[in-house]
Amino acid sequence: MPAPLPPASTFGRRLREARLARGMNQAALGAVLGLEEENTAAPRISRYERGDRMPDNESMEKLAAALELPVAYFHAASEPLAEMILLMSRLTPEQQEQLLHWARQNLPVQHGLSTDRK
Repeated sequence: MPAPLPPASTFGRRLREARLARGMNQAALGAVLGLEEENTAAPRISRYERGDRMPDNESMEKLAAALELPVAYFHAASEPLAEMILLMSRLTPEQQEQLLHWARQNLPVQHGLSTDRK
């Protein structure tokens, strides 16, 4: 069997890493999309992982839920941002608010779009 091709996109790489970390094969992950046949499920996930296709929003939600990760993680523009998304997703809502408050008070932020709630 030939070695798998490396993912062509950040999304595909993160999807593959998350799937492998959960111990799932491509067919099992495809099944969460309702693709029961291995001949349909595995190729679909393979295309996502290679960057040949992107899932629609509904499929992305199902994939993220099956992998127990936030959708935003897969689309983060950088590794530090992806890691921060994972960190925040593992905190309670109260802890998220505390960390956000701390960051607003202690980190230099570019002015522009404000995330302050009023």
